[in-house]
Amino acid sequence: MSLLQLSGPVILDIPTDPASLFLVRGVVERLAQRMDYPPEDVNRMVLAVDEACTNVIRHAYANSPDKRIVITFTAHEDRLEIGIRDFGIPADPDGFAPRDLQEVKPGGLGLHFIRSAMDEITYDIPADGGMLLRLVKYRTHREEPRK
Repeated sequence: MSLLQLSGPVILDIPTDPASLFLVRGVVERLAQRMDYPPEDVNRMVLAVDEACTNVIRHAYANSPDKRIVITFTAHEDRLEIGIRDFGIPADPDGFAPRDLQEVKPGGLGLHFIRSAMDEITYDIPADGGMLLRLVKYRTHREEPRK
């Protein structure tokens, strides 16, 4: 059975202990490799998903290691979709602004990195709370639609 013949998504339900993120990194890496993404894209995807999960742990759960994150990986012919679902402190996605790159201080560059690594990023607030972050990486570079 090839990767793209999976009967459905691959779902990880992990604790919010940062030590468990190795599982997420491993799944992203193996799926992206099996889908023939270039090695540079594989590495950037792994780091972007790791950063997104770390942000959930830090901001949605205030570093509490006993909560849950559900990560869903769906392979399509032309893209890999990754959903990162938390049930933590609700946030307003319109307020997510990356820090100015000219500002010299540690931290705050995760959103810049995630946006540069992935082709699509959307946030949804499910009815039962928390947040769903959807990351998409296409197998071939897509140009922005012309206006």
